[in-house]
Amino acid sequence: MSRTPIAAPQTEGRVFGADWSIVNVATLLRSNAARGVWRRSDTAGGYTAKLNQNYLRTVSARHLPTGVTLIFMRLEEENCWYASLCFAGADDYLPWNADTAEQWLGALFGQDRPRVLGDPAAVCEESGHQSVRQFRLRH
Repeated sequence: MSRTPIAAPQTEGRVFGADWSIVNVATLLRSNAARGVWRRSDTAGGYTAKLNQNYLRTVSARHLPTGVTLIFMRLEEENCWYASLCFAGADDYLPWNADTAEQWLGALFGQDRPRVLGDPAAVCEESGHQSVRQFRLRH
């Protein structure tokens, strides 16, 4: 079954440099996320897996100025918006930066930010790193 992806030092998406602000990258990812949905799949291959892979490529990014890799998408099964943030250098994890994370969450979720739920313990167990966290906003 295809699991919900978690941000890591390497990303499937684009890499953005200093000419892209947090707001610009978040706007692009929100727009791309609205065009599709992450679907659970009972098989490792097949049509749904290909759709998910293409969707992941368009809704994930690495932002070099803030040291963040992220995923922002809609989850079909849970009927929610989902974000995964990871602080990472070139090849390894960096410490969690609460101020920068808050800037990203505000840019991604906008006025709905106060309703966003985070579950850092679940991510730490799954990824093994404190610098990776997941957030959800139910519809």
